[in-house]
Amino acid sequence: MSDRQATANAMFDFITESSRARDNEEVLACLGKVASSFGMDCYAVSGIPLPGERIDPYFMLNAWPEGWFERYVEENYVHVDPVIYRTKMSNEAFVWSEALADKPLSRSAKRVMNEATEFGMLDGYSVPLHSVGGFQAIVTFGAQKVELSNEQRGALHIVSIYAHNRLRAFLVDNSERSAAVAAKVTPREREVILWCSAGKTNWEIGQILGISEKTVQHEIAAASRKLNSVNRAQLIAESIRLGIIR
Repeated sequence: MSDRQATANAMFDFITESSRARDNEEVLACLGKVASSFGMDCYAVSGIPLPGERIDPYFMLNAWPEGWFERYVEENYVHVDPVIYRTKMSNEAFVWSEALADKPLSRSAKRVMNEATEFGMLDGYSVPLHSVGGFQAIVTFGAQKVELSNEQRGALHIVSIYAHNRLRAFLVDNSERSAAVAAKVTPREREVILWCSAGKTNWEIGQILGISEKTVQHEIAAASRKLNSVNRAQLIAESIRLGIIR
């Protein structure tokens, strides 16, 4: 089998397998398999935050080396990372060493790249993703050495777009399910949850709302069933996550 045919097979196998994925973890496994076949050691999929925002909430899929993700997030490197800067400026996929070779890097940018090498990410391949609505994202692969043919670069580009689309679909599905669940919570249940979050006891909530303590217990139990929560703390956390209370 020729290298070109092997590359095409790896790409189509990924598309077939990831199309059957039921969640992010299964997409992760599919992406890991195809990345490894092209000599990539690690990978990540993330939205790109606006200036002043942190990257934590934007990460969709993370298979970076252990410890690097924590350091990257803790140091808030996203806003000085030259790979991210290059991604925001262009639609073209690129190999780090090629795209950044002739670019003067700031001290902070050099620090990011130097520290990445401590985790085996001496080079990488990144695919910028830009939507019509202005949303920016990146699928990035890291390796000790990048040796990708033109066919492999093209295949990884397509793989990246497809992987991101699959993850976005899961987010939309989850968002729609979450909205449906939140819609089932009644205004009275929301009031009770809100006072629970303020640390009020059932008796105190009853006094505030003019209802009996037994009714408060009933409202909490009903809301807990809808949000699949086993205790008051989880009920409050789920309510915040779904935007029922803020």
